[in-house]
Amino acid sequence: MNPIPFIDLSRSHAEIRSEISVSIERCIDRSSFLRGPETQAFEEEWAAFSGTVHAVCCNSGTDALTLAARAMNLQTARVQSNTLPLTAIGLHLGGTKVQLVDCGPTGETTAEGPDSVPVLMYGRIPSKIDPNVRLYDAAHAHGWQPPENACAAFSFYPTKTLGALGDAGAITTNDADMAAHLRDLCGRDDRLRDVRQITSRIDEIQAAVLRVKLRKLPQWLAERAAIGAQYDARLASTGMTLPGHSLHHLYAIRVPRRMELMAFLEENGVQTKIHWADALHTMDGPWSALGASFREAEGWCESTLSLPCFPGLREDEVDQVCDLILQFFEA
Repeated sequence: MNPIPFIDLSRSHAEIRSEISVSIERCIDRSSFLRGPETQAFEEEWAAFSGTVHAVCCNSGTDALTLAARAMNLQTARVQSNTLPLTAIGLHLGGTKVQLVDCGPTGETTAEGPDSVPVLMYGRIPSKIDPNVRLYDAAHAHGWQPPENACAAFSFYPTKTLGALGDAGAITTNDADMAAHLRDLCGRDDRLRDVRQITSRIDEIQAAVLRVKLRKLPQWLAERAAIGAQYDARLASTGMTLPGHSLHHLYAIRVPRRMELMAFLEENGVQTKIHWADALHTMDGPWSALGASFREAEGWCESTLSLPCFPGLREDEVDQVCDLILQFFEA
């Protein structure tokens, strides 16, 4: 059996490598590395792709949450405990008091209302839209179009569905005043525009690369959908697959004996990862859980396993992964 990596970016980069090189050279030739035409163009293109009027780019997905929280003057935020720590940390750095809540049986937040910040984990689309939610953590959900009245924080970390060659992030909004406020908070020049501002900018080179990749994103989303459908079909009878619609940034399953399965797959050349192993209420972080024991969140963190899912992953490789999983549980 051939080894199967958890992700192999070289497969998707291969067909656009020359375009990426040209885009980088364009920045070098004009000696423009910050606050230039590539940033402006990418913000316009990402906003359009996301179905919004404005996109404001920054240094990372974590900064996107921080900036959004500050711009909204978000006093409190209720966050599901089965997400990664950076969701809560980004909000905390924005001056928000973070309160953890349990997730429901489907892994989605149980919180509702304007202080709820849902996380679209693995790229899963919310089963219902709360019209009162003001901010979403959409770091995994490239291709999702947020509700008209809400902001969404995106990450362009290299392994994301749309990934930079470094780090970058963005906040989308339909509110022109909010977009202007976010740009002030980003500290895009050497002026003091707001006492809460930070220095959080996207590099021109990263914006240029993301513009190239954005043109391929519909194709890559279609490939991820096909991979997800193949996993769903092969593993449907096991009860491991997750319900609902997903953009498949990650393909996660819920399994008993997770660590044993993970070791078995590794022994047979298949890399997997856990997103995430520890619920936030079990950590000493900048949040409060009011002494609660969140059994649903703990159950998700104890049972989820992410399988290889990336553009360029072949059908025979997906079959190989599924064959091994079925073999493990039949033994």
